[in-house]
Amino acid sequence: MNPPSIRRTLLLRCGVATGVLLCLLSAGVYMLVRQSLYRELDESIAQTAALLANQVELENDAINFEWQEGLGTNRSLIPDGLFQFWEEQTGRTTRSPGLHTGDLPKFTGIEGKPLWRNIVLPDGHHGRAVGLRIYPFVLPEEVSLMKERGHVLDPRTMPHTLVVARDAEPVHRTLERLRWILAGGTLLTLGLGFLMIRQVVRVTLLPIDELTAQMKDRAEHQLDFALILPGEFPIELVGLAENFDSLLARVAAIRQRERDFIRHAAHELRTPIAGLRATTDLALSQPRDAAAYAAHLATCQKTAIELGELVKRLSALSRIGQSITPPARETLDVKTVLTDSFEVFVPRFEARGLEAKFEFPHDPLIAVSDCTLLRIIFNNLFDNVVSYASANTQVRIQGEIHGTTIEIRIANETDDPPDNLDRLFEPLFRREASRNEAEAHLGIGLTLSLEAASAIGGSLKACRPGGTWIEFILSLPGPSAPN
Repeated sequence: MNPPSIRRTLLLRCGVATGVLLCLLSAGVYMLVRQSLYRELDESIAQTAALLANQVELENDAINFEWQEGLGTNRSLIPDGLFQFWEEQTGRTTRSPGLHTGDLPKFTGIEGKPLWRNIVLPDGHHGRAVGLRIYPFVLPEEVSLMKERGHVLDPRTMPHTLVVARDAEPVHRTLERLRWILAGGTLLTLGLGFLMIRQVVRVTLLPIDELTAQMKDRAEHQLDFALILPGEFPIELVGLAENFDSLLARVAAIRQRERDFIRHAAHELRTPIAGLRATTDLALSQPRDAAAYAAHLATCQKTAIELGELVKRLSALSRIGQSITPPARETLDVKTVLTDSFEVFVPRFEARGLEAKFEFPHDPLIAVSDCTLLRIIFNNLFDNVVSYASANTQVRIQGEIHGTTIEIRIANETDDPPDNLDRLFEPLFRREASRNEAEAHLGIGLTLSLEAASAIGGSLKACRPGGTWIEFILSLPGPSAPN
């Protein structure tokens, strides 16, 4: 099965539309000409019928056709006159000389009114005829004579049917020629129109071909280069080209991000692996007692744990936003999830002398979110606080409702506030610190939290409320927020 084609569809539909239009125009022209020819023919027949209707006279108690008296002087009635009278009471008929022994069809309209018909003449030609009922006229002198004779006849009691016809063969031949002319003209015009439409469609779709060629020839190192759009480029394709440029730019950015991510990940993995190898080399460099081997094994175990944590965070970061199954959207209490996550970090908070101050003017805080991803966000934010907050300080944890949005704010003081807060969310970015716990930080948690917040329809950002304070603001959609 051939795939759909815009060019073929345009050509076919334009051709069909043009053909239908030409057929309608040809039919309209034909009907107008036909109506005009028949109107002229009907007017001529009507004049003849009116003239003949006035030539039926009641005289001496008998019907007299005055038109018969004029045959000698009006010889055109002999070959051209096609008419016939029927006396309805007796059925007697009178024909014009042109009919010879043939008969016209007998018909009238309702109550004897004129009725027009297409008929077949006795000689086989097409004809046009009118049938009507007439009554003989009586002169005043004849009325006086009938009264003297005591025998007065009413002309209304002697109706006649008159059918007047005219040979319509010339009209039929003219209309037949017209049909052939219109049919041939329509086919010729349609053929020429098809060629012109094909050329117009080809020229019109050339920009699509040019755009396709540019997309096809785009090399890997040209992904972030804009397409070349000529000045006469159709406005309908400008949006497509711009969106394609934007898509290529995003692809290029993602590929660059992947390369940077792989480079940084390789760097992060190289350090613990090098430490693990150095420890094992040192342990194997000479015979040692069990206690020394145990110390080296503990160091290796710690390094392996760090490697496992790094791999786990990298895997979680790669899955965010790329899973086939979308994040679950359920109604939950954010405060409950937050406090459950905080319980795990209580010992670490106490070890560093950190005091957590909770401020929740609204209870509960209902949001529509994914519980698993929300726990990942809170775990990483609390881990960041424990790692970088100044010792023996206060950590503010606030929950607020703003319209249809739930906001969670976690703020702490730090000895080394970063200059560029946006860099906190870069993969594998670690702030400089002298504490061992901060130095062992993987630099992936905030990136993972940002991706998770975006996946559940929220947002995560950092700000400097003042002094050495740094605050993370997590925004989540409430139950009444639009999807």
